Amino acid sequence: MKRTLHYISFNSAAMMLLATACSHTSTPAPQEEPPLMAAETRFTPMNEQQQSALEQALAPMLQAENGAELWFHAATEKDDGSFSWCISPAPSESEWVSIGHISHTTLQQLAAERTTVEHGDTLDYWMRLELRCNGYELPISLCPAEEFGVYIGDCSSVRARDFHNTLWNALDKKYNIQKRLDKAVQE
Repeated sequence: MKRTLHYISFNSAAMMLLATACSHTSTPAPQEEPPLMAAETRFTPMNEQQQSALEQALAPMLQAENGAELWFHAATEKDDGSFSWCISPAPSESEWVSIGHISHTTLQQLAAERTTVEHGDTLDYWMRLELRCNGYELPISLCPAEEFGVYIGDCSSVRARDFHNTLWNALDKKYNIQKRLDKAVQE
């Protein structure tokens, strides 16, 4: 009898261990993230809709082997040398100025980006640019402080540090923008 009880309790314990080891525990649902603080940045993978929207927005540019022209929405008032002069004002106070060219390779790299960016409120300035190619115009918004995020057309903000630098370099070449920004930061 004693042997039977040991056998039964051993089998019961083994079955419980086996059941515990084989049971699939569901992973808890991700907790909701807290709201972004000012100037905080969060990177997340793009979903299929975001990827598709970016590819569709850039498709006309990618079909042209020569890339696209880059235009900047610049203030019409006289350049006073300040950084704020470079911020795109209201349409009635600005005009489109050609500032360079974006290569086909750069546009392909941009279309291949797969990360979106969420920014906390930075209260920073925005610069409006536009890519133009074969009658197609694609608006771009760029913020100096948000070095990873670029808004392209109606797409979500794209983590595109290299593309941001390309745009920034074109602005710098035309308006000496980095020197202006450094001066504004020091003041």
